[in-house]
Amino acid sequence: MAHLCLLVTVVIWGFSYIVMKDSTAAYPKDLFQFWRYALVTAIYAVVFYKSVRGMKWRLWSVGLFRLGLANFILSFFSIYAVQYTTPTRIVVINSLIIGVVPLLQYIHYRTPIHLREKVAIGISLGAITFLIEPYKLTLQLGDGLALIGMIGYAYTIVIMNQLLQRERVSVVQVSFLTVAGTAFYFALVVAYYGIFHSGWLAVHAVPADVSTMAGIAYMIVIVSIVSNLLQSFGQRKLSPVVVSIVFCLEPFITAVFDYIVLGNVPTVGMIVSGCLLVLATVTASVKKTRAEPTASA
Repeated sequence: MAHLCLLVTVVIWGFSYIVMKDSTAAYPKDLFQFWRYALVTAIYAVVFYKSVRGMKWRLWSVGLFRLGLANFILSFFSIYAVQYTTPTRIVVINSLIIGVVPLLQYIHYRTPIHLREKVAIGISLGAITFLIEPYKLTLQLGDGLALIGMIGYAYTIVIMNQLLQRERVSVVQVSFLTVAGTAFYFALVVAYYGIFHSGWLAVHAVPADVSTMAGIAYMIVIVSIVSNLLQSFGQRKLSPVVVSIVFCLEPFITAVFDYIVLGNVPTVGMIVSGCLLVLATVTASVKKTRAEPTASA
């Protein structure tokens, strides 16, 4: 069930980059993200009031200054990156978490990497190589922005794992901290515009375009609520290394959406990459499945 939750999350994310690129074509990107996270924070606060109210100040500080900041970096740089490159290219760069997450786990918590996870990491890196096609790789502005966002992505996974598995914080509370912390930083960005560009903010504050409002609604309900809850539930059951390997399926899924929605035909490298990423996911998952009876005993 945990793997299924993460797979559905990846499918949602794969389509979200296409939605963001279309929805922010004529609307400020920072305001798009602000409304997305501010509104979903309000929804969480109302629907899960008792759970949110029961959080201690230490959890609030972790949410604002660590988890929220990490997810803000991902959201801020990704939405700009998607304007300068393709959605598939961004998620390929995001797939570098397969190496960054284990490194962060080792640096911060000295967490060892098991043999099957090492094998899965090797398979995933090989899959990413097929997808990137290094002989065609040229440096783009969007690549640099996506790379910074990927660092925030990796830290988000590591911090969520710390809260869910080591400190046993509830799924709802971690999901709320993620969106509320991110909303806090986007509110600071909007405050900057309000102080130094008040005329511009007054004109663009409320979205009037139907596609923009539909995009915000999708990002609120499907991405920020449904996928956050699914991710939190999945991460509660799996190691961060396995989580990062499952998330490496995102480039393949995004490439499929690129073809279906935008008509971009997938290359042979994309097809081979997708098969290898499925293999890597299965490889990493087998170890966890076999380990569960021992843990229960």
